[in-house]
Amino acid sequence: MVPFLTRKEQLKGDTTLQSKPNIPHHRIVFFWLVGLLALGLVLLLGALSLYRDWQQEQQLQTQRRNFYQVQLKEVLETTLRTVELDTVRLATSPLLQRHLLHPSTNTLELLQEDYLSLARLRPSYDQIRLLDVNGHESVRINRSGKDVYRVPADALQNKAQRYYTAEGMKLAPGYTYLSPLDLNIEQNEIEVPFKPMLRMVHPVYRHTQLNGLVVVNYRAEELLQQLSNHLPAPLRPILLNDKGQWLHGGDKQDWLFMFEPQSGLAVEEPSLWQQMASQDFGQLTLGQDCLLYSWTAYGSQQAQSPRWLIGLRESGKACNALTQQYQIHAAGLLGTTALAGFLLLFGWHRLRLKHLQLYHRLLINEQQLRLVTNEMGNGVIMIDTQGLTRWLNPEAERLLGWQEKEILGRCLHDIIHVTAEGENLDREECLTTHAIRTGQRQHRERDYICTREGIIIPVSMTVSPLPKSESGGAVITFSDDREKVTAEKKLRRQAETDELTGYLNRRAILQQLEQVIKTDTEFGIIMFDLDHFKSVNDTYGHAAGDQVLIEYTRLARELLRPHDCVGRIGGEEFLLVIKHLHLNDLYQLAERVRESMDHHRCIITGHTLHVTASFGLAMHQRGEPPSALLARTDKALYQAKNTGRNQVIADDSLKTASVDT
Repeated sequence: MVPFLTRKEQLKGDTTLQSKPNIPHHRIVFFWLVGLLALGLVLLLGALSLYRDWQQEQQLQTQRRNFYQVQLKEVLETTLRTVELDTVRLATSPLLQRHLLHPSTNTLELLQEDYLSLARLRPSYDQIRLLDVNGHESVRINRSGKDVYRVPADALQNKAQRYYTAEGMKLAPGYTYLSPLDLNIEQNEIEVPFKPMLRMVHPVYRHTQLNGLVVVNYRAEELLQQLSNHLPAPLRPILLNDKGQWLHGGDKQDWLFMFEPQSGLAVEEPSLWQQMASQDFGQLTLGQDCLLYSWTAYGSQQAQSPRWLIGLRESGKACNALTQQYQIHAAGLLGTTALAGFLLLFGWHRLRLKHLQLYHRLLINEQQLRLVTNEMGNGVIMIDTQGLTRWLNPEAERLLGWQEKEILGRCLHDIIHVTAEGENLDREECLTTHAIRTGQRQHRERDYICTREGIIIPVSMTVSPLPKSESGGAVITFSDDREKVTAEKKLRRQAETDELTGYLNRRAILQQLEQVIKTDTEFGIIMFDLDHFKSVNDTYGHAAGDQVLIEYTRLARELLRPHDCVGRIGGEEFLLVIKHLHLNDLYQLAERVRESMDHHRCIITGHTLHVTASFGLAMHQRGEPPSALLARTDKALYQAKNTGRNQVIADDSLKTASVDT
């Protein structure tokens, strides 16, 4: 980039601008030729050094990946070994044998206490069950949060149709069955939120007679979390079943097979999956990620376990990324050397002369332009074709807080151009980029810049491209619009606010309602109307009525959350828009507001007024327009007023509250 004249350099006068340095041609050519040869030698030595570094890093990367792969297998084996030992102990306990020999309520209760003790000891056990030979639960311990409890006899289920029951009934004495990893199912439905579950099953034999099964449901999220904890970023664990379906590490693909059986890696990438299925271990690139994997199964010959593909995933990096990185780096160095040599040997002298001529012309033009722009009331900045700052006038320095010497030669867009929220503005949305690219003048009434102190200033900005026949670039002019924006906000606030209460007016609250519907968020609305308000105006005057409206809307606002909306839709009628609440919660909120108003006493000119309100509420139904929702709520409100007032009525008529007036 050509350096431009600063204010200090302007003081040197026109003599400096008119002088032209002599160029010692032979010395310059000799200097750059020797420098290029030296640079070539340095790059050659650097390439050899890069090759040695690549070999070392490749070896370290392989050792690191293999180490973490072994760690993942050890975590899986250690975790499941504990579950197996607990299951075997329960299935072979003397207490269970005694219960099978002489069943009684006493031994059954002792079994339940034994199972409860184990469940308290193992927070990851979701269920512990004893099934009889017909698959019916004899004992069942459930976990709810941190609490464990025994399931009463009338709530026990028959699990004969579940696959793990069928597999467990086939087991010979001493054998254990480990189920595939899937999501827990209760009453033929997948539990929500999802519970990744493994089931360790051990048969209960008395002599050679099968008497049932002990089933321990292990919450596998603990195992999956342990796998993640053993890997540093950006490595992530992966786990797939033998059908190529994602159990962990597949992001949105995890557990998809529970809902869409024809899904997973085997369906999306059949050739890659065939390669993975045919090898005990390996690595491959999936999309932009590197997968290192191996096949594993838990346990010994006495354990029937599913076969899993376990491994690690390095996001955003192909398996040969290190090699490619070094190749590109080396090629870039050699290519840069060849190109630099060609340009220096054959074009240096010609380019240098042109550069110096352009340099002097720009210095003169800049000095003349500064004389004009220094007197302007707008900020003015000149940039080159790359967006680098050439100069700026005093008004631009004042608005931005940057001195010219601090910002000279830096990319202006990256420093000051932001969105209204203060985020970096995308270059494609930048007026300067469009002006330089198209050669056409660009203007925007509302743009935003960030000062050195981090203050976001709204501005009106114009970018005028300079002729490309010279050095190119553009001139940016902008004016401070903060006072204008403040005035606009004040007008907008006045247009949206109810003058009496200070809350939203009818148009604004209905706009809020339409916006909430567009977000597809669960929400409800509450409409309330002050009872017998006309008598307040008639008896005490409109000034007293206004004071009542102000006080009672304040009472409602105090019981709401900051993001809830309050608006006056006419007279003494108000609308509340409440997000993220169910019907019962919405009803309770309305009841609290009603009680607050009922208990409140308004002091008006020495008189104590007791004013109540009637409430109607309704939850929004998907696809329902605002008019229909308002009509249902209004109907509930009028029902509240017609059946005694001072009460809350929901649209579905399931909840009402009545207080004597």
